[in-house]
Amino acid sequence: MASMRGLAAVAACALASQPVAAQAQQTCVTESEVAAIAIYSVPSLVQAMRLRCGGELSASGYIAKRGDALSGRYAALQPRVWPRAKAGMLKIIGTQSSGAQGRQMLDTIGSLPDEAVRPLVDAWIVQESSARIPVANCQRIEWVIEALAPVEPEIAGGLIGALVGLVDPDKMPVCPRRA
Repeated sequence: MASMRGLAAVAACALASQPVAAQAQQTCVTESEVAAIAIYSVPSLVQAMRLRCGGELSASGYIAKRGDALSGRYAALQPRVWPRAKAGMLKIIGTQSSGAQGRQMLDTIGSLPDEAVRPLVDAWIVQESSARIPVANCQRIEWVIEALAPVEPEIAGGLIGALVGLVDPDKMPVCPRRA
């Protein structure tokens, strides 16, 4: 989950295009936005696994054999989930940014079009995630990915959206569900 928080923070900086007042109106991230962030991130996370765990995983394992197909399923959804992922990232960075330097970064990068920002976000996800994967956990992470692979991306993202708010609500403030 640390990678998700970090991803959200940096990506939101890169995506800031809404006024700070609008960000302050809602400081929690919806489950739908967390789900979109999760779905958007999968192709980069698979790449991060390959970079960090390449020497630890079997050449006949899931990532080696079917990682591209999994990435492709999620990559096909990226254009559709991007607006919600972006909105969630903006909220997260809005609550984590403070001071003139944070606002200046938001303003500076906020002027970039999505077409320029998305590749930066993708590269950042790979870099940050690969650095945070404990090599000792590579095989276990691959097993989790393989176990979740048959689940439709929208359902997997929804599960992550629901679980993230339970795991560490102080660092990832997921909005309470409305009845």
